Amino acid sequence: MAMYVPELAECAVKAGLLLFLCKDKMMLKEKYRSSGKILFFLQASLVSYWLSNSAWVDKMLCGGTGETINNSSYSIAKLAAAVSCSFVVMDILYAGRKLAKLYMVFVFYTMQELTRFALYSVWSLAISGYMDFLTDKLIAEKINPDYFMRQTEVIQQVSFIVFAVGHLLMIYAALRWYRRYMKGTVEEINKYGLWFLLLTPFISMAFDVAWRITFYSQKGAEIDFLYEKHGSMYVIVPVTALLCIGCTIFSRKIYSEFMQAEEQRNNLLFYKRQLADMTEHVKEMEQLYDGIRGMRHDINNYVADMEQLLWAGTQSGKLPEDIRQEAGQYLRNMQRAAAELSLQFSTGNPVTDVILNRKGALCAQEGIRLEGDLVYPLQMGIEAFDLGIVLNNALDNAIEACQKAEAQEPFIRFRGYMKGCMFFLVIENSCDVRSICAQKGSLRTTKLDAEAHGLGMNNMRSCVEKYYGTMQYEVREDCFILTLMMQGRVRAAAGKVI
Repeated sequence: MAMYVPELAECAVKAGLLLFLCKDKMMLKEKYRSSGKILFFLQASLVSYWLSNSAWVDKMLCGGTGETINNSSYSIAKLAAAVSCSFVVMDILYAGRKLAKLYMVFVFYTMQELTRFALYSVWSLAISGYMDFLTDKLIAEKINPDYFMRQTEVIQQVSFIVFAVGHLLMIYAALRWYRRYMKGTVEEINKYGLWFLLLTPFISMAFDVAWRITFYSQKGAEIDFLYEKHGSMYVIVPVTALLCIGCTIFSRKIYSEFMQAEEQRNNLLFYKRQLADMTEHVKEMEQLYDGIRGMRHDINNYVADMEQLLWAGTQSGKLPEDIRQEAGQYLRNMQRAAAELSLQFSTGNPVTDVILNRKGALCAQEGIRLEGDLVYPLQMGIEAFDLGIVLNNALDNAIEACQKAEAQEPFIRFRGYMKGCMFFLVIENSCDVRSICAQKGSLRTTKLDAEAHGLGMNNMRSCVEKYYGTMQYEVREDCFILTLMMQGRVRAAAGKVI
């Protein structure tokens, strides 16, 4: 029984490495959250061990004749069975698309097979060299046959352990390297991206199948071994295997960089739209200020007209009813004009003023109570454009959450304040907790067109990180709280930046 322990341990470690590849990249189904990883681990380790040591499997591969397997091509069936079992069990335990699960299974078994062939040549040459060294000593009668036999047994035991440990370390290194370029979960990859990523594992598996077909064959007492028949294969096979590993890893890196560039392109388009909106806001603010200046100019005329009306009433000895009514209407018009030009929020900056007052008007139309206080951090070196993007996106998200919430009196509260060289912006709003898709500290858009939306949070995060700040959120009962911190550079009175 002890002779099977090392091989069982090797199968268990490989199963653990498969779980390592899937860690944080695939989500278990709800009903398997507590036991899914254990079941998947047991399946991967026990099936692998059973396929390697089952006499029944070997008999089936020989067509039920009971003959000894004399061709390495039979191992292809065992590999296919292991891949199929892992895929079926993963499909049962894990949520998501079948193509994504196939991708994860293929990546693991590709790395397992390629690292085996990459290591085998070095291992085989080392064992052969040491055995030739012992044989030469035996022929030269420098060692006795008993010592030679003991050394041969030791080499058989130690070489298996050395090869297994080296193989497992190579698999771990390859998977760790591969995971460096895996951003997010597998479900975030679209169908075409998965097919692109599967291309190199498919090609690598094709090489693996070709090597297994020709690795060795036995006819009677004659054994046809690929490496002995073609000595160059000691170099060609490991080099090809390492190149396939590199291609598999770098295809993942290329895809990640492509997606990052695509995200940056979307962000740039979003920034352009934000810039256009901000430009329009500034124009509206300028028109508003022009209106205020115009009203200040006209107020003198209004006062002069009122003086004439009142003077006329005074001269007549009493104020006629029609003049009194006309004067009252005139005053009401003045009040109405002044009300239209009044600002609900005043921050000290026209950009943030326009944003808050526009959102205030929208909230009034939607029946949302918007209240708060914000003073623009003029002395902190935070650009109005960046703060405007943060406010725009945060308030848009808050308004959308209030529209989806079932609260009787939806609300949005904001507060912007300075503390030392830090500027804090806290926005609270009503929300429906069930509609918030949160996972491990990140938010997902609830809109159907997920690729076209969800950029607001990314743009806010980009603006905040520009000032070495942070963005956090929490949900308390039916209230969503977003907290942003931005580091500023306090300006001295002389205008220099400290």
